[in-house]
Amino acid sequence: MQDMVLIVSYFSFLLGFGVLVANLMKKVKIPDTVFLLLVGLICGPTIWKNPAVAQYLQFTIVDVDAMSVVPEFLRTLALVLIVFTGAFNMSFSELKRVSSISIKLAFLVVILNTIVLGAIAKLIFGFGMVPSLLIGATISGTDASVVFTFEHLLKKQADILTILKMESIINSPLAVLIPFLFLNFLEAAPSEVLVPTVYISQFWLMIAAGVGGGIVIGFAVTSILDRMLKEYTPLLLFALALLTYGLVEAVGGSGMLAAAVSGCIIGNTAFAHRKATERFHSEISDMLRISIYTLLGAQVFLDLNPLLILAEILFVFFVFAVRPILITFLARDVEADYESMTLLKWVAPRGISAAAMAPIVAIALGNQQIMNIVFMVILFSVLFSTVTANLVSTGKILIIRDKTMKAREMLRERI
Repeated sequence: MQDMVLIVSYFSFLLGFGVLVANLMKKVKIPDTVFLLLVGLICGPTIWKNPAVAQYLQFTIVDVDAMSVVPEFLRTLALVLIVFTGAFNMSFSELKRVSSISIKLAFLVVILNTIVLGAIAKLIFGFGMVPSLLIGATISGTDASVVFTFEHLLKKQADILTILKMESIINSPLAVLIPFLFLNFLEAAPSEVLVPTVYISQFWLMIAAGVGGGIVIGFAVTSILDRMLKEYTPLLLFALALLTYGLVEAVGGSGMLAAAVSGCIIGNTAFAHRKATERFHSEISDMLRISIYTLLGAQVFLDLNPLLILAEILFVFFVFAVRPILITFLARDVEADYESMTLLKWVAPRGISAAAMAPIVAIALGNQQIMNIVFMVILFSVLFSTVTANLVSTGKILIIRDKTMKAREMLRERI
């Protein structure tokens, strides 16, 4: 009973504090994601277990380790609901326009990120090849929940935002599966490592079960929506999203992909209480989003060694630099203006999938530093993506481009 009281107290403190910060940020029209991460960081062991503080104060405001499986449950719940509601708001006409490029980016960017960022991690941190590739794979996917929060900012760039949404939804299963494959490589005998067909078939089973399960459940539910009362329709779809995830995961498929497929099918079906459903899911998503980011900040224990922080920031820089290079080659056929291409190249926030995999990888390898690296990548990638989205939405990115071009011309004239 005492443990439960402690769990409720920790959760309510983070949620309440996070809501206050989110409310303040919304009033001043500043994105709240980074501030929520910092709220958790201030409450967690990075501050309170630092030797300079611990010698005077022997406590931590929030101890996530004492919360048992609650943080992991909340992360899963948030991921499922945010992906479901995001797909729910997509139309089939949008998918037809951008599905091919989204699939291309989702697969190739994840694979190339795993290889390139893995090699960079090996050079900077001196890890072995497999641990380095594990880091690259863990941060290879983008976070759909963060991309969806840019909708109100980027209405003029709806097509590119849809590409980013679909890329996030598709690459998230990859960003979870690939690290597990590398973990299996670590545990397997050498002869088994040389037989990749097992892992390839496992991946396609995951995708096929996810798509198939989502289609079946999605169409089954659409037949009963009009029979539901207004107050119960949102609850039914909330339960459906979780049930879809659970059932498909149980048979070895991608539950998140299934939730996205079923959400897209239901979202493209006309039913009576759509507005009430959207409002309910928006409110629940806000609560979960605030919880996830404050919990993440409270869980990590950053090593404040200056050289280590410098190495992590250098790695983050390469994470940012790799995507524009890849997009330049992979998205050559995309017709878009400068602002839209800026979004496609630079908006690549990491989030829940990376946060969920980081503790698993860190424990498997016995290396807490991996958790710190992933946290830094999440923090700065969300910050950078948010700043980029705001620069594009306000038109300031064009001003920066013009000033940069003028500076180059002046430099050439002097030379």
